[in-house]
Amino acid sequence: MGSEFRVVIASIAAFMTLAGAFATIHGLLYDQTHVMKGGVVTVLFGILFIVAMLTPWPSDDEGDRQDTHTKP
Repeated sequence: MGSEFRVVIASIAAFMTLAGAFATIHGLLYDQTHVMKGGVVTVLFGILFIVAMLTPWPSDDEGDRQDTHTKP
């Protein structure tokens, strides 16, 4: 998988985190604990996916090296 795919997943996770924050605030304001708990879980998983997708991996660097070495 390319780094572009990981950036797309991280972008989706960022919007998922914003939706979770909205759900958390909504649940707190209107005293809906199930909505609040779902929002908190969504925020936590969104942050987890953002960090996991944007962390550089050694395989990312190897792909760049192979491209530069194959050129004459």
